[in-house]
Amino acid sequence: MNRSLLSLLTALLAVAVVAPDLARADDVVEKVVVRNRKHRVMDALELSPSVGFSVTNRLTSQTNFQLGIAYNFSETFALEARGGYALGGLTSVGDDARASRKTNPFTTNEKLVDEFQDLWRLQWQALLMPRWTPIYGKINLATELPIHFQAYLTAGGGAVGLTQDSVLYCQQSLSGSEESAKTGFADVCPGFANETRADWAIAGGGGFRFFVTDSVLLRMEIFDIAYPDTYRKGIDRGRAAREVMGAAPQEGTVTSAGLTNVLFFNLGASVVF
Repeated sequence: MNRSLLSLLTALLAVAVVAPDLARADDVVEKVVVRNRKHRVMDALELSPSVGFSVTNRLTSQTNFQLGIAYNFSETFALEARGGYALGGLTSVGDDARASRKTNPFTTNEKLVDEFQDLWRLQWQALLMPRWTPIYGKINLATELPIHFQAYLTAGGGAVGLTQDSVLYCQQSLSGSEESAKTGFADVCPGFANETRADWAIAGGGGFRFFVTDSVLLRMEIFDIAYPDTYRKGIDRGRAAREVMGAAPQEGTVTSAGLTNVLFFNLGASVVF
C-alpha cells in the first residue's frame, strides 16, 4: 500500500514539474505560428488569377479562368470580388446521349421527348466572396525550408452567364411537305440548338494559400458554384428540325429543374500590394 502511494506521489510530482515546461512550449508554438506571423496581409489589396477544372463531369466539362481583387480588413477577414470566363462542352457521355437520339422522327412516329437536365454551363461570372482565414501555420519541407500558409473558407454569390448546347434539339432548316422533310432529315445533325441566359448563383469553397514571399502566395482551392437549372419538356423533334439553324428554339416548355452544382479544383496565385 505504502509503495503504491509513494509511486503515485512520485508520478504526480513529475507531472507538476514537467507540465509548466509543456505549457511554455505550447505558448512558444502559439506565439511563433499564430501571434508572431512572419507574413501579414492586413490593410492590403490582393490580385489573384486562377484556373479551375470541373471535377463533377457528367454531361458537360468546364475550365474556368478567374481574376479576383480582394481587400484584407484584418489578418482573418477579407472581401474578394471575382470575375471569370469559362470554356467547356459535352463529355463523352453527352456525345453518346446525342448519338442515341439521331433517329429520324418522321419515320419512327416519335412521341414528344424531354431534353436532358444539367446541360447549362458557365460562360462568365461576377461574384462577391467574403473570406475567413482562421488558421495561420507553418510546415517544414526540410529543416531549412519552413513554408508559412493560411487555411481559409469563402462563401458568397453574384451573377453568371450560362450557355447550353442541346443533346437532342436538332435544327435542320427543313421545309416543304412531310415527305420532303422525311427524306431530307440528316442522320448527323448540322445544328444542335444553343441557348444563353443570365441568372444568379451562389458559391463557396475553401483552400490553402502558401507564402512564397511577403507579397506572393500560391493557392489551392476547392470551389463550388450552383445556379438554377432549366430544361425543355415536350419537344417535337419533327417541328424542331424545320426550324432555321441558329434560331431561338420554339419547341417544348421551359421547366425548372432545381440547381446545377459544379465543383471546381482551382490553382492560382495572389499578389499582395
